[in-house]
Amino acid sequence: MVDLSTDLRRALVQTLERARKRYLAGEDARAAADYELASRLALKLAHNAPDRRSEYKHKKDALRFREVGKRLLAGEAPPVHERGRGAEPAADRQDQPAAGGRASGAAGLERRAGSVAREDDEALASAVAGLITASSVTWDEIGGLEEVKREIKYALALSLAQAPEGVRVSRFRNMMFYGPPGTGKTLLAAATSNALRRSARHETRAVFYNVKVSSLMSKYFGESARLVSELYGQARDASPSVVFLDEFDALAGSRDREDSGAERRLLSTILAELDGLAEKGRDDIYVLTIAATNRPWDLDEAVLSRFDKKVLIPLPDAASRAAILNIHFAAKGFASEVPLEELVEMTAGYSGRELERFAKEVQNRMIAEMNPELAELVDRGLEAVRGYRLRVRQLTRADFEHAAQRITPQTSPEEMEQFIRWQESMSV
Repeated sequence: MVDLSTDLRRALVQTLERARKRYLAGEDARAAADYELASRLALKLAHNAPDRRSEYKHKKDALRFREVGKRLLAGEAPPVHERGRGAEPAADRQDQPAAGGRASGAAGLERRAGSVAREDDEALASAVAGLITASSVTWDEIGGLEEVKREIKYALALSLAQAPEGVRVSRFRNMMFYGPPGTGKTLLAAATSNALRRSARHETRAVFYNVKVSSLMSKYFGESARLVSELYGQARDASPSVVFLDEFDALAGSRDREDSGAERRLLSTILAELDGLAEKGRDDIYVLTIAATNRPWDLDEAVLSRFDKKVLIPLPDAASRAAILNIHFAAKGFASEVPLEELVEMTAGYSGRELERFAKEVQNRMIAEMNPELAELVDRGLEAVRGYRLRVRQLTRADFEHAAQRITPQTSPEEMEQFIRWQESMSV
């Protein structure tokens, strides 16, 4: 396996040196392009990081470099004659210790308090940076759901297209994806973020923040409201961006239940961000929030009212199942003696996730049969495993029937009907 980290670091250092030279020379547009490139290189380093601490650091650097580029393009840099050696754009400087030795008295206390506050803020910023995912999911990788994808694309296009002179078109800023578990809500959110490309030439992707609300509440209890504020602050800085709030009903259920003070503060903070007050009148900022839930009827009315668009992500119909099965079998090079039409009928009621499990079960049964010595290879060492070529055969009816016996649909027709009824109640 080739380690790209050394090459990436070298490219990052060279890019930053070039960016800073151009900054000092007053070539702000070219320097901004270099800082944007540095941001992408830092993200690649994050994805190749050997540990989470390094990953967080590289992700924070990526956001910092991107912010520098935005400031340069916005004309926020000082005049060229004031840019002495080492005078970098504000977001590219590391804090330097104060001169004059150790402070004493009130000034010293204030400085130490400020240092503690900065460390606290940096911890929150690191936690938010850890939520960043560079999505590479495309619409074509999501089988079926053509109407849903078209609806999402329309909302994006309407929000990002230029309005006629003198006309202000309302943007879609908050979407809710609802439906049974495993129907592709996370995949759709990832593909949506990947669609928000600002530059096809450089393939700059929108920043995608993947947030599990239940984890946010348990891991950062008491600090979660501040974390959400930091999250949306970074999302605005990285515009365009997508904030995906998974398991949203864990937080935003009916407020008749007994909530703790921390939960109420967290919900109030999220609702304020959904209102988008910090973005009012700003056409240069676009943060799309997508919340996902399996139980939309449990959500409070005040919460539901914040979402411009509510999109049902249903169980895949026959056409969608055919598309998904094709992705998992034919598109991956597996031959089958069973016609696709029979497989579609065999998997009626399956969610997208269950179809994926079904495909893995089928493939693994065949591979285990054709490669009985596979497990023993591990005892011979890593090189023996890497040098082994798997044997495969055509998938048989027995393979599919075995998998179908082990995997059964988790969503009943009655439960799916409940989503349909809720959808109809929202359109009344």
